[in-house]
Amino acid sequence: MLELRDIRKSYGPVNVLNGISLTFNPGEIMSIVGPSGAGKTTLLQIAGTLDRPDDGEVFFNGENLLKLKDRKLSKFRNQNLGFIFQFHQLLPEFSALENVALPALIAGKRKKIAFSDAERLLKELGLAHRLTHKPSELSGGEKQRTAIARALINTPSIVLADEPTGSLDSRNRDEIKMIISDLRDNYHQCFVIVTHDPEMAEIADRKVLMEDGYLKNEI
Repeated sequence: MLELRDIRKSYGPVNVLNGISLTFNPGEIMSIVGPSGAGKTTLLQIAGTLDRPDDGEVFFNGENLLKLKDRKLSKFRNQNLGFIFQFHQLLPEFSALENVALPALIAGKRKKIAFSDAERLLKELGLAHRLTHKPSELSGGEKQRTAIARALINTPSIVLADEPTGSLDSRNRDEIKMIISDLRDNYHQCFVIVTHDPEMAEIADRKVLMEDGYLKNEI
């Protein structure tokens, strides 16, 4: 479904990615593990078309995404990819419901449908009582569940998660781990998770190890 071919990326004299080739398959959970500085987040950003490699290709269902112009690439990202960040990245001036609905509104959904879908997702994630609350009024776990709902609002084929439990306590880490596992089982989406959390990595169908910008092996 999503394929990276010989991806290379440098920042000045530092080689961050050294010829990474990797395929993400429908309906699987993949975890990418390795020490800090291994290039995991950079790889995830390139897979999500948030950054461009210096060399290499990114294909989605046979289409080379790096050949798309910015507007078409933004549309592709909005319709096909969901993102979960370590620190949720919710807009502070908007309620949980508004934060989740926003990508659907950007995609052109009618307001009534976008907000209905957002409400349904938040309720599925146990946040029916938090719809109108702003991020400052939510706990860490509630913020991350809201971010997960936002990632799912446009029913993406792939959800890319960068340290989704990195800022949470153990109870909330366990909760998010179970949510992601259940979501994959229910919606059959591909989840790609960069993580230092060994328990989060254990829910994956496939684990890959990165070191010093190289893909070492599957573990």
